[in-house]
Amino acid sequence: MNFFAAQNQALKRTKWLILWFTGGVIGTVACLYAVVVAGLELWKRDQAWQGEWWNQPMACWTAGAGALLVIGGTIFKLSQLSQGGSVIALDLGARQVDLHSQVPAERQLLNVVEEMAIASGIPMPQVWVMDDETSINAFAAGTEPANAVIGVSRGCLQKLTRDELQGVIAHEFSHILHGDMRLNVHLIGWVFGLLMIAMLGRWLISSIRFTRSSSSRSDKSNAGLIVALLVTGVSLWLIGSLGVLFGRIIQSAVSRQREFLADASAVQFTRNPQGIAGALKKIMRGGNRRLSTAAASEAAHLLFTSGGSGFFQQWLATHPPLEERIRAIDRDALIGNPVSSATQVASPEGSVSAFAGASPTSAPFDLAHAQELRTAMARRGEIRSLDDAKGCMLALVVCADADQWPQISQSPAVVDEIKKWQSIFQGVSTKEKIARMELTFPWLREMQLLEYRSFCADMQSMIEADGQVSLFEWMLYHAIHRHLEGYFGYRKPKPILWHELAHVEEPLAELLACFRQLAPSQNASQQVLQEYHRLTQRELPSREPNFAEVDAALRLLEQASPLVKSQAFSLCRLAVNADGVIHEEEWQMLRATADALGLIWLD
Repeated sequence: MNFFAAQNQALKRTKWLILWFTGGVIGTVACLYAVVVAGLELWKRDQAWQGEWWNQPMACWTAGAGALLVIGGTIFKLSQLSQGGSVIALDLGARQVDLHSQVPAERQLLNVVEEMAIASGIPMPQVWVMDDETSINAFAAGTEPANAVIGVSRGCLQKLTRDELQGVIAHEFSHILHGDMRLNVHLIGWVFGLLMIAMLGRWLISSIRFTRSSSSRSDKSNAGLIVALLVTGVSLWLIGSLGVLFGRIIQSAVSRQREFLADASAVQFTRNPQGIAGALKKIMRGGNRRLSTAAASEAAHLLFTSGGSGFFQQWLATHPPLEERIRAIDRDALIGNPVSSATQVASPEGSVSAFAGASPTSAPFDLAHAQELRTAMARRGEIRSLDDAKGCMLALVVCADADQWPQISQSPAVVDEIKKWQSIFQGVSTKEKIARMELTFPWLREMQLLEYRSFCADMQSMIEADGQVSLFEWMLYHAIHRHLEGYFGYRKPKPILWHELAHVEEPLAELLACFRQLAPSQNASQQVLQEYHRLTQRELPSREPNFAEVDAALRLLEQASPLVKSQAFSLCRLAVNADGVIHEEEWQMLRATADALGLIWLD
């Protein structure tokens, strides 16, 4: 299974969840109607009420009110969570790690996350620590990589070796790469919607004391109302609780298989099965795994291991048993005979690829190279402030001759940083520049909104100063927009509109024409046409290359399903890879395309 297939599977699971959730809402509304009728029967039985069990107007009102309550609660919660993973991190009692931190354990955590970000090709997420949690646990949260956060417990920092911590972080990065985060956020929102019925029941029960106080001063004629409120409130609480239980069952069923996939990915990313296996064994031997925060049960499916406990824990477990997870990574781990090398799990017969029916990804993920690259970058210079980060990014697009620089609104300190980084970047490869860009995002997120707008305007001025826009500059500017516009609230996730490759034929033809211009090859063009025909049974329209139309084409392709995006991207790779070598400009165009479509491309 590759990343695109995993993301498409997550999308399909979301559709099934919507169906299950709809069924849960219908069942809840039906029970709600029965409770309303029973409540009226109790309240008005002394008033010769001639009610019937089926009353169409009442059924419509009840269905509308119940659905509005559940769906409204869901929308409210999803709106909250759409602000990014930091909302969930705060709910779990976590604290954002200061990027300046010199605390050894926190510095090591930041370094590990940086290495994973470089290796995966996504912006470095925010890093959080749950200071009050002494058990070993972690989470990844957010709606997309641009607003993702990685969080770990204090126990992770205190009890795990670097290799074990790396295994845990790799597991959480897998959830980002495989599209699990958005699915997990939807689960929280939908369960909260079902919880609204139970909350209404509790409110009705609590309102009885005010009704009793009022009726004590009257002739007790409200006794029927009190009984009705009590029965209705308790019934609503029970119905809502059953709805939440139904939601938890769905949550658990979806989460368990995704955990197996994330474990397998962590092994393949790190090439070190003993890292994540060692962390799981320490959790198993450590006893208490419960988080102290009240939000643990709501976010249980986000955690590295189940954080809740109770009678129904095994039945509603969001994670497979630790023993199963450890054996899936290393068959002999629990009998003191750990695997000797990563090649055992990488092979088709290895234990990791044996579960979930497939290996998690066929794409390369060179963490060792990322570590070397990060070390080389650290030798050249570290980013230590927001001014430093802005100077670093602007230095990537500035003219070599300072006399040609446009007038910008940045402070003298930022201008000094631009000159410093301009010197550092001399002779540096494009891939290292991109890696540096990915590590600046946590700093750039510290900008205020007006500051961000000013920064973007200055970057655009510098790009246009020499009268031409290089492919690298275009790629860089679009990456900044994609990953910061969403964070600052300017870009919302777009709905998926296209589910077949033929539906995006026109924008795809525009995009492929530009790729063919970069790598003019009759053989490659023929291969692209043949592959498109194989996938769609249609002929791909011929288009003249026009780079001015690429932006519009990518915006349309962005609304395709993960599977369609992967097919389109495969055609782009085929267009430039006929000679078996991807050259510098071709790599830049592929990187920009993958980033614009929200794809993870591990080249």
